[in-house]
Amino acid sequence: MPRVAESTGFTLLETLIALALVAVLLAVATPALIRPAGVELRTAAHTVATGLRQARLQAMRRQRPTALQVDLDSRTLWLEGEKKTRQLDRELELELLTARREMLDERRGGIRFYPDGSSTGGSLTLNLEGLTTRVDVEWLTGRIRVREPAS
Repeated sequence: MPRVAESTGFTLLETLIALALVAVLLAVATPALIRPAGVELRTAAHTVATGLRQARLQAMRRQRPTALQVDLDSRTLWLEGEKKTRQLDRELELELLTARREMLDERRGGIRFYPDGSSTGGSLTLNLEGLTTRVDVEWLTGRIRVREPAS
């Protein structure tokens, strides 16, 4: 009886199972490796909004004006009179719109809140990889609003 040679390759079923496992691993691992610009932008905008809300609350609690200061070059935020800073993503492009008297120099300035909750008003625009969002502060009410990213 003639002898049949043994095959040393993979079956179609084994190959399909291996490809399916690779596809599942890629689907799970890829989002963890790639941080979408929209998420980064939204996180930065909420960091700015939190700092502004903290400045407003502090002004109302202490009954004296308080500002959130912004350094556009180093992308840092801090409450006036405090040393603790918040660092934003280095990739962000920032633009501050505020009252002229609140500008410390051409690249640093702030938005001031008063004891009654009102403010000087203004906005901070954040750009990242073609996406833009803006954090607005209404001057009369001190209301802080984050405008969702737009492309």
